[in-house]
Amino acid sequence: MHGLSIVNVPAVGPFGFGMACREATRHKRCRFAPGYTRPMCAMNEEKAEKLRLLPLVSSAVGVLTVVGNRLIDGANPALVASSSQSRADVATICIAAVLGLTGLQWLSLKPKTPQTVTLDGRDVTYIADGVKQAKEEIVRFWDAVREATQAEILVIFWKGKCVAHLGYSAVGVEPGTAVPGKLCQESQSTNSPRSLANLVLFPGRFEFLEFLPSNTQCLHVQPLHPHGVVVLGAATQRNFTILDQAWISTWCDKLFVALDKTM
Repeated sequence: MHGLSIVNVPAVGPFGFGMACREATRHKRCRFAPGYTRPMCAMNEEKAEKLRLLPLVSSAVGVLTVVGNRLIDGANPALVASSSQSRADVATICIAAVLGLTGLQWLSLKPKTPQTVTLDGRDVTYIADGVKQAKEEIVRFWDAVREATQAEILVIFWKGKCVAHLGYSAVGVEPGTAVPGKLCQESQSTNSPRSLANLVLFPGRFEFLEFLPSNTQCLHVQPLHPHGVVVLGAATQRNFTILDQAWISTWCDKLFVALDKTM
């Protein structure tokens, strides 16, 4: 048995590369944790929407209760300062007003779901001949990471060379010709991962756009200290959560061992 079995991905074609795996990554996954599918996300969004309406409903119920209480008791509609009921009604109305304002604020702060774009690059499946012994581990990692995190791009640099490029590449770029830029080299030397949640906001994106699609939305750079680095790309902003990054780091430790034995 080679390594840990994280997810079961249908294998279509050699080494598990197939349209079935590619289509599986198209389905939107909940960003709270890997493994939550779209129906679960929709259910969470519906619950959140109902919670946002709760203060407004409570406010309306409070006002209607005050009005109904006065109509049923036949009390004087005018508020009298000396009346305990009037003071209680004023307090209830004030609380209802606060709840109403809170509800309006909650509705106005409704989060916007990041949009998934269609990457404008070309499909690529490249693994260098020099890492044949680590090929199985690379493929296993790729199948698992794109299924669990919705990643669409995987590039592995080892000792300054591109040994794997899977998913998408920039148009006109030959597979295996990518070179690590300054940010990748810094991550590799310091053994510090880099997460570019919204790639368009980072000036350092240009070193990646030389070999990745121009509309790549998010990148995560995971070092294979001290010899290499893994670059993961996605078509959705803020695609890689903290949980995803921790999981990727653990798997990259296995990937490092496999590559170190090969080269």
